[in-house]
Amino acid sequence: MVQPAAAELRDVLPEVLSWYFGEDTEIEFQVHHERELHGVVLRVAQDGQLYDRERLAVQFTDALEESGQLARVRSEPVSGGGEVTLVCALQSDRVSWLAAQMDDDDVLVALLPVAESILWAVPVGTGTGADRDDAIVALGAYPGETTLGEVASTFAGPRQHLRI
Repeated sequence: MVQPAAAELRDVLPEVLSWYFGEDTEIEFQVHHERELHGVVLRVAQDGQLYDRERLAVQFTDALEESGQLARVRSEPVSGGGEVTLVCALQSDRVSWLAAQMDDDDVLVALLPVAESILWAVPVGTGTGADRDDAIVALGAYPGETTLGEVASTFAGPRQHLRI
């Protein structure tokens, strides 16, 4: 038996979900690859910017080799799944793109490239928990079309600076 390719499965997924949920509406979905690295989860969207996201993942992996940085990353807030989940995000990604990856009262860590040798790890959240915690960017405070670069430049709270 021949297994279907990932692209074939992605092509039929909206039809299958519509059939299962009994809805006749368009369903948008995002495909991600997650990998566990030293006790944290790294999420990479499989989209048109995959090259840049994979490059960011490699930079992050290299940054973990620096002494002390792994402990700092592990101290980030945990997601609803109980683990520190870092999303390889780009400055041009929108708040709505990141929020779509989260459940109510969830927390993720947006991993953003800042310079050739610096990454920012910025905790972002949805729901009431994020509104009460100054260390977490409350995504609900920003319009969905706001870029993550704009969020990072206006957020005055703490963020991890990871050196490569």
